[in-house]
Amino acid sequence: VMYAHLKKLDYFSTECTYAPQAYRGYVRELLKNMEKIRPSSIVDIIHSAEKMELGSDVKIPTKLKCCQCGFISSNKICKACILLDGLNKGRPRIAIGKKALIAYEEDVQKDLEDAKVELKEAPTPEETKET
Repeated sequence: VMYAHLKKLDYFSTECTYAPQAYRGYVRELLKNMEKIRPSSIVDIIHSAEKMELGSDVKIPTKLKCCQCGFISSNKICKACILLDGLNKGRPRIAIGKKALIAYEEDVQKDLEDAKVELKEAPTPEETKET
């Protein structure tokens, strides 16, 4: 908002209908309450985050491309594609949880196997001409 104001850009501001239930609202309220008690609390949080270090056992994910949409992902298929496919198939919970990618890949494999069976059972063009 400040950037748009300084650059004299048109800015349309409306609150999302889901914003009152969003978790970030509770965090914002907590930070404001902490700042009332101790004005330097936000700066202290930022300072402590800057001092954090990754442990030697932490693995940084490799940068891959999603095989469906081509965007950057840490997996073969990005979460957006998994969620979208789950929504299209009527299974939106498939993208929620740690085992989502494994479940999704098993689901895709099953769909491919089902499609192969359907292709084998489908009559050939010669068979359809004979009848």
